[in-house]
Amino acid sequence: MGIGNLLLRKGLALLCMSSAGLLSAQIDAEFADSEPQEVTISVGDTVVLGMPKSTTVFAFIDIFRKTRWDPDPLPDDAFTRKYKTYDSSTGNGFYRFFFRGDFDAAELPATFKGAKFAIKGLEVVRKEKDGSPMNVIYLETGEPESVIMVDIDNAANYGEISNVIFLNKSQKNP
Repeated sequence: MGIGNLLLRKGLALLCMSSAGLLSAQIDAEFADSEPQEVTISVGDTVVLGMPKSTTVFAFIDIFRKTRWDPDPLPDDAFTRKYKTYDSSTGNGFYRFFFRGDFDAAELPATFKGAKFAIKGLEVVRKEKDGSPMNVIYLETGEPESVIMVDIDNAANYGEISNVIFLNKSQKNP
């Protein structure tokens, strides 16, 4: 699994690692002389979208709308026997469950700047271009047939993610 260092605006730095659906994060305190605090980002936390890289669309955030479900069942393997769909508490298996069938995909419009979305899943996927790992988070849209997919490393580096709101802050310290 790859580990990437991400720098978000307002002093938020993330270390992404897909392990049981968690991303480790480090938040720098607002004041320069304060110690950094290590926290954990997980399914259910909220991501706040920042400024898109272009004036019309986000460069590293895409929206997928399912147009057809694959009629074939999931493969009969240990994962499918354990999780009939996907584990909604950790996000494990979301990619495998959701990304079957046909989709309309597009870069997320810039009008979503400042919008807040709950994290639905976290995963390390392989880039089609070169097979290198990419840290991805999936965000709930409120529509069951659509999901927002974020290349978290690049989105964070370019300010397309501005903040993370924790579901239960008291449980985020390791």
